[in-house]
Amino acid sequence: MASQSHASARPIAPAIVPGAEGVRVSMALVALLVVLTIIGVIGFAVGVMTETEPHAWQAFLVNFLFFISVAQGGVVISAAFYLTQARWGGPGAYRLAESFYFFLPVAFVLFWVLFFGRAELWPWVTRPVAKNPTWLNTPFFFAREGFAILAMVLLDWYFVRVSQRADVRQWALSNDNIVMPPTAIRRAAPAVAIVYAVVMSLMAFDLIMSLAPAWKSTLFGAFFFSGAFWSGIVAMALTAVILRGRLGAGNLFTRDTIMHDLGKFVFAFSVFWAYTLFAQYIVIWYGDIPAETFFLVVRGALIGGPAGYSIYTPWMIPTWTVPVLVWVIPFTVLMGVKPKKTPAILGGVALLGLVGMWIERYVLVVPSIEPHHIPFNWIELAVTLGFLGIFGLCAIPGMKLTIAAATAPQVLEAAEE
Repeated sequence: MASQSHASARPIAPAIVPGAEGVRVSMALVALLVVLTIIGVIGFAVGVMTETEPHAWQAFLVNFLFFISVAQGGVVISAAFYLTQARWGGPGAYRLAESFYFFLPVAFVLFWVLFFGRAELWPWVTRPVAKNPTWLNTPFFFAREGFAILAMVLLDWYFVRVSQRADVRQWALSNDNIVMPPTAIRRAAPAVAIVYAVVMSLMAFDLIMSLAPAWKSTLFGAFFFSGAFWSGIVAMALTAVILRGRLGAGNLFTRDTIMHDLGKFVFAFSVFWAYTLFAQYIVIWYGDIPAETFFLVVRGALIGGPAGYSIYTPWMIPTWTVPVLVWVIPFTVLMGVKPKKTPAILGGVALLGLVGMWIERYVLVVPSIEPHHIPFNWIELAVTLGFLGIFGLCAIPGMKLTIAAATAPQVLEAAEE
């Protein structure tokens, strides 16, 4: 009888995600995002039509890889929550992870823009690679990438729809039992994780590694998708910190336990990213594979010059900035409990982490095209702002759902248990 009373007292998830229709978005914010998008479109168009170097195309590829990583990383984090039966944040944590999903269909469309800049980016388009012409040819390249991204986006769409169903949200609300998630989400989550690993690895091999066809690393795919996963984590943490201060007292993100969990998430997977980075280096060094060192040397090594002098490559500073922002700072700053629970510290670390991941994508792409100098100018800045505007506009529907979940009485009641 007591268990029945307790069950009846549990918060009940409404049939639809509640409250999102009542969430109002600042028109000033929307106008700013639209302006950023216009700046990006204009900058990209001017760059393509006037620049002798492929600044615009490089910036487009870098930002495509960065923003699709953040959005897709968030979806896979939600899938990971279901796979590990994580209910520490209730439905609010799942909505936060899925906040950026709506950028993914747009990313599929943006991918096809790269077709028109293929000759400016990938050397094998104009100079076919003798060793692997079957794999590196334009029709097959864009066909397999387009199909893979489309399959991933469609699976994500199905997964997010199931994740927002009433029975799945009810499971996330009931955190006092060991009941498995509903069957549909339990089947969709591992499929999302597997497809994510395959498609993101393919993107790493095709869109980045083939910029320098002579270089190869079988671990590069894992390194790329681990970075995307961490990008989603720090985007979640930064969003939670921002919403904590803007939603008023009592919202889900004012709970220290939520901040602490997000901080632990940021801390742990920064270490995993560093592991995958070092794992690639140690294989090349320990295996004594000089043919593969050029990819590392041009980005961050100290080159031996004449008469015993050493020459720094121009890419050395941005390359070594990446592990500082993505690993050293999160590892040292977030080692204690209090920094994880302090919004200003956690938000600052997350923001620096996102900057670090953008620089990482830039360093992975551009030196393969421009090894002797850093070609960053106003074109790259304009294109980056444009992608930020598009990403922000696409994130608005997901933010509404996140805000609704973070302030819903059912979620707050469950979080107190």
